[in-house]
Amino acid sequence: MTLNIEQPEGSLGDPKWYRSRARSISGNAPVRQFAAMDNAAWIISSRLIAGLILYTGLGFLLSLWLGNRSLFMALGALTGLGLSYYLIFTGLARENKERQDAAARKTGPKLEGDH
Repeated sequence: MTLNIEQPEGSLGDPKWYRSRARSISGNAPVRQFAAMDNAAWIISSRLIAGLILYTGLGFLLSLWLGNRSLFMALGALTGLGLSYYLIFTGLARENKERQDAAARKTGPKLEGDH
């Protein structure tokens, strides 16, 4: 015996509740924008963690060879974070430029004297 109870749209019983919640938060913005923001958050955090682990590990290996473990590990960690931030900011700048170019193509070219 199964109960066939109708669930209101947007409730947790609704199979598409996640889409209705995303639309209610953003007005009628497509869910794709939220997926892009979520993807960007994963990319940023993974680049930070990977840079930190990789270059700290390289600093550790260098310290085994040359000695002075804490100095080389700290330098490796700082180098990893610096390079990670560089990759993040250049990626964000490139993405911003692509969005501006897409918006410019959508609106058309500006004529001289247009403001």
